[in-house]
Amino acid sequence: MESFYLNAVQNAAFELIQSDARFLHTLIDINRNAERTSSNFIMMSQPYIGVFVDGAEQWCKKVGLESPTFRGGEKEYYRKLRKGHKLFEKSYAEYSELLMKTLADSDRYFYSNRGLLEKIFGYNNVGIDLCNGEYCGNTILGAVYAPMQIWWNQDAGKTMQSASVIAGELAGFFDCKAFLPYKYDDKRNIVKFKDYHFFQDCPLKEKTEYGFVLFSILCSINYVTAFIESYFIEEIPQKFKFAYLQYYYLCSFIDELNRIKGSNLIIDYSLQNREFRNCLAHYGLGQYLVEEDVLSTDILKGLTNKALNLEYFEAKQKLFEYLNSLRDQIKSIILA
Repeated sequence: MESFYLNAVQNAAFELIQSDARFLHTLIDINRNAERTSSNFIMMSQPYIGVFVDGAEQWCKKVGLESPTFRGGEKEYYRKLRKGHKLFEKSYAEYSELLMKTLADSDRYFYSNRGLLEKIFGYNNVGIDLCNGEYCGNTILGAVYAPMQIWWNQDAGKTMQSASVIAGELAGFFDCKAFLPYKYDDKRNIVKFKDYHFFQDCPLKEKTEYGFVLFSILCSINYVTAFIESYFIEEIPQKFKFAYLQYYYLCSFIDELNRIKGSNLIIDYSLQNREFRNCLAHYGLGQYLVEEDVLSTDILKGLTNKALNLEYFEAKQKLFEYLNSLRDQIKSIILA
């Protein structure tokens, strides 16, 4: 990339985008080289890949960097993909309807494609990711995140592959190949998947739409606090960023869920900050920070100090505490 003057705030944003590019590079490395990781973890990463690609492409245009740009249908593809991190912005009725419709589509697909043994002994319709025994993803969420129908769609793979070209080009533009992949632990962490039939044969004791909504919340939380937190050895910005984007929308979603279902789930709202969320989701640090706010050696460049009046690790500890408390409440309701 040619030299280009960036002020302190823009340079902080550049480095955060660069770290997301490096994270994408690491996902590819894990997929190719990790020997003991067998799961659909990349499908759970889809919304965050969308946040990077769509956000980086827009940010470069705004500051005048001549980066790779969207061609054809890529813009719409990544706009849809990034919306996955905002699923909990939907109403409870919209979210539950989307999950159950996708589960029904999955069931019809796998039922219609049963082999002989599956016709005799039964078939599975949902795949679940586990990291060290914690549920941290499922194929229904993966299908919801995808910006197109994946079942009965012979072109889905080609579409995803074609759209991924711009992601690779942007990652290369931000020099991610100049860095080694983030360090990850494929030895001590047991990452695998298991197939189930929901709701006939599954780990839920609450075998209802409500149970599956709560299970998907649990998977969304654990994807960050159980998988990314333990699997990635280094303290990387994505640990906080991905967790916060879930947390921000869950605060309001849980409140509505309690009203509708009569439940009593508790989540601490004290870290909810819209301007902070916007910085994490759009890289627009200049709308929030001035140069004096930037802490160049801080993992999030001083954002937690400005938004939450907390040092990074103190803010992260509270964030994970609030999310894991919600997760544990959900586990007590839905898991046998």
